Amino acid sequence: MNDKVTILFVSFYSEKKILNYLNDLNDKFKVIVIDNANDSLLKEKLQKFSNLKLITNKENIGFGAATNLGLSQVETKYALHLDIDTIIESNSINKILDEAEKIDNFAIIGPSILNHSYKKENYIKKRYEKNLNLMNFLEGCCLFFKMDEMKKIGFFDENFFLYFEETDLIKRCLAKSKKVIMIDNIMIQHKGRSSVDEQYNNEIEINRNWHYMWSKFYFHKKHYGYFLAFFKIIRHVISALFKIIYYSITGNSNKKSIYKARLSGCINSLLLKKSWYRPKI
Repeated sequence: MNDKVTILFVSFYSEKKILNYLNDLNDKFKVIVIDNANDSLLKEKLQKFSNLKLITNKENIGFGAATNLGLSQVETKYALHLDIDTIIESNSINKILDEAEKIDNFAIIGPSILNHSYKKENYIKKRYEKNLNLMNFLEGCCLFFKMDEMKKIGFFDENFFLYFEETDLIKRCLAKSKKVIMIDNIMIQHKGRSSVDEQYNNEIEINRNWHYMWSKFYFHKKHYGYFLAFFKIIRHVISALFKIIYYSITGNSNKKSIYKARLSGCINSLLLKKSWYRPKI
């Protein structure tokens, strides 16, 4: 078993997907699973994995707070957070580890994400070394942390329940002059929006829309002030109002629920209320 890195998974009704992942890893790494669903069936099924530590939360505390709990239990030099809807081979994890051992003064490393369109502004310095890019953006689905540096910076802002927490963390790393690096020649797949078992898709979509709006405002307010955040969010308020009216007329109740959630997330953020919505599962 590799003794330099611990892999973290946050689970919320993700039993099928997380079991598939753990079976594929096959005791090659230390693993911490943070269960945000208080799922007794998952707990029972995870008992067979000798390399695994389970942290069970009585309620859903969100992605950032759950990951922080896992990070607080890491005893290895590095930690790797993986979304459950990523596809990565264990050999790729070893390649990230090999690169990490060669790089000084970094906080976070991430692989390239298949089919993700990286923008020019995502790069600070492209190919500053062969296959290495200095970044001000990484997809949050796969983040490799150097633990001693991250302890100095602090982990995720737990005011975020979902979305923008990794963007905030990366911005804080850069403010401390710590490198955030993407490795070009290590590539993984991120399916996206598929970490929860399928029967909960509708409620999870409502949850995502509420929190995307709330977190977008909170992130911009935190770093750039209320007025810029207001202008970032106001077009979503107007759009959601029109969509609610439209889907009320056309009788599409699912779409109407989604845009009502978007509007609620916007309004609550503008009123400076805490992120309170939780999926009704």
